[in-house]
Amino acid sequence: MRNIMLNRFDAKGIVIGLFICMLILSGCHNLQGTQSEKRIVYADNYEITGTTRDEIIGKVHPAIFTTVDRSNKEAKRGFGPMPTKRGAKPTIETGRYELTGIPSGNIYIYDKDDNLLVQEIVGNKAGVPTLTVDIDSTFSVFFDGGYNTVTIEPVRTKLSTELTAGIWDVGLDIEPGDYTISTPNGYGFVQILEQGKDPRLFELMGGGLINSKSLVQLKEGQKVRVSKVSVVFFETSNKTKQ
Repeated sequence: MRNIMLNRFDAKGIVIGLFICMLILSGCHNLQGTQSEKRIVYADNYEITGTTRDEIIGKVHPAIFTTVDRSNKEAKRGFGPMPTKRGAKPTIETGRYELTGIPSGNIYIYDKDDNLLVQEIVGNKAGVPTLTVDIDSTFSVFFDGGYNTVTIEPVRTKLSTELTAGIWDVGLDIEPGDYTISTPNGYGFVQILEQGKDPRLFELMGGGLINSKSLVQLKEGQKVRVSKVSVVFFETSNKTKQ
């Protein structure tokens, strides 16, 4: 009996020893340093990179870089009740618009090939209050059945350092330059989009125990997308991380 117990003890000890060795070896794997470096970069500037960034942003379709005639010559205001609980796809002329609805629902924007460009929860009960975007006549906009009424409001272009949820042009809606970005409340993201380059994604947190601040550089021709937060403040900075 004693020999049997000793054998069991020895076997158990071997298993534990092998497990410890595996942990030590895994800690020495050359990928460990890379992951640590990614965590340090993220903690330093709240920038999300790699596969996590790609999963959050999804595919960036070329039509998202569309900039319409900001004179809004063809833009028309729209307001009315939601005709069906299944949602509605109103006809919207080319222009720059602020979209919203009551109480809250999803707004989807598709290009002419039915590629999803933007999806955002918008309203006065959940999500962001408004969504500001350029709408080309070839785009389609779908308001889901969460709304009782919807509003489609043309908006004029002006330079600002306070950007609400939507898509904004560097050089038209905000000056190029170096900025520190933050949000007073909520949790969301800022995307910096540039044709021919990988998008950049910054996480935003405000009004809680953690208030994030990120250093960004904006260049003429880039697009800035604000998502899931009502407003982002862009404070001029003298130092930007690349």
